[in-house]
Amino acid sequence: MAHVVAIGTYLPPWEQDGERVAGPDEDALTMAVAAGRVADRGATATRVVMVTRNFPLLEGGSGGVLVAALSLAADVPVTEVLGGGPAVLDQITQGEPGTLVIAADETGGAAVLLGRGGTGVAPVARQNRSLPVVVRQDNGAQRAYNDPRLLREAGVGVSLSRLGITGSPALAAVSGTKAAQLKDFSDTADALESAGSSGVAAVRLLADAVEAGRSGMLVAVEQANVAVAELADGHTRITRDEPDVQPMPKFRTAPGNGIPVSLASYARAFEPKIRWEAAVFDGDADGPPLFPPRVRVDAKGAIMTYRMQPLPRSGTVYTQASIAFPVPDLPSPYALALIQLDGSPVRVLLKVTGAPLGVMKIGDRGSVVFRRIAMRTGIPDYGYMFWPGKEDVTTGEGAVA
Repeated sequence: MAHVVAIGTYLPPWEQDGERVAGPDEDALTMAVAAGRVADRGATATRVVMVTRNFPLLEGGSGGVLVAALSLAADVPVTEVLGGGPAVLDQITQGEPGTLVIAADETGGAAVLLGRGGTGVAPVARQNRSLPVVVRQDNGAQRAYNDPRLLREAGVGVSLSRLGITGSPALAAVSGTKAAQLKDFSDTADALESAGSSGVAAVRLLADAVEAGRSGMLVAVEQANVAVAELADGHTRITRDEPDVQPMPKFRTAPGNGIPVSLASYARAFEPKIRWEAAVFDGDADGPPLFPPRVRVDAKGAIMTYRMQPLPRSGTVYTQASIAFPVPDLPSPYALALIQLDGSPVRVLLKVTGAPLGVMKIGDRGSVVFRRIAMRTGIPDYGYMFWPGKEDVTTGEGAVA
């Protein structure tokens, strides 16, 4: 039995056509990092599993960016799993203490930290079947065979009947289908439901069940695939980074070629930029940290050695500017802000996210958040932006259920 000691969730702040949507600087990886940081506040994970159907990089993988942005050591193993709700439930029930299981997609992120003494989650049953009512090809093209009755009767219904569960406990929660479909082998009274079949939906439902004090079966369904686990009592810290929703601002991007990527420059800047670290010169007690790190020489002309030091992730707007002229790669208009970091002499120039243009003013406080800065010749360029008015939820207590 695995034990869940912490759960973190993240939702983007934007709304479009009545639904929450990712901003132009967000993708599955940035939302995975947001959820992972609130679940594993102390960066204690010894293994990371990311479950999604929206990997930003299929070649080369996202593991290096993921562990760096989570402030984990580069030798922490990362497993990238393509899947939805059943896949993420598999990873949770089979995980060892110290495993951080993260689900992410275009709607948000949710993460589970496994340890000792938390809410117990034990595997019960699994069915893998093929009924591809929704198909997505490697070029992104999607096709839906929209027949709910077929999926309900020939897909989910058959898979549930093959689980072989008898005398099962009451249903705590189900994602990807209606609780009524499980009435033949479980008490479905007052069961929690989620229509979504993604890994994010499954983890969010797990958090809801733990908060509500539910025990019993947790069922995750994705098309004709079903995974079932049993929840036991325990204490879990739950932190939700879910800001109030606001209308998506209108952006435009100029046609043409943007700034091309230089992988040599990318490699040189990767560690300090993604880990959010500055260079500290121990031989110069009065010298400020340098971000980005740069070589310094002492009075004798010798190159000074330095160590890396994490930078604060909150600060105050020192000054700002609005950019309205559209350029390739960057949705416009946008704001730039010079941020005085808390408890540090370092000031950083960051693009602003999470707030419409014109809302932020000098003196506003906020948080430094991980974002996709641009897409350069097809390569996502990650870094940090400033979110005015946002509190750093990784320092709060969170709810304990």
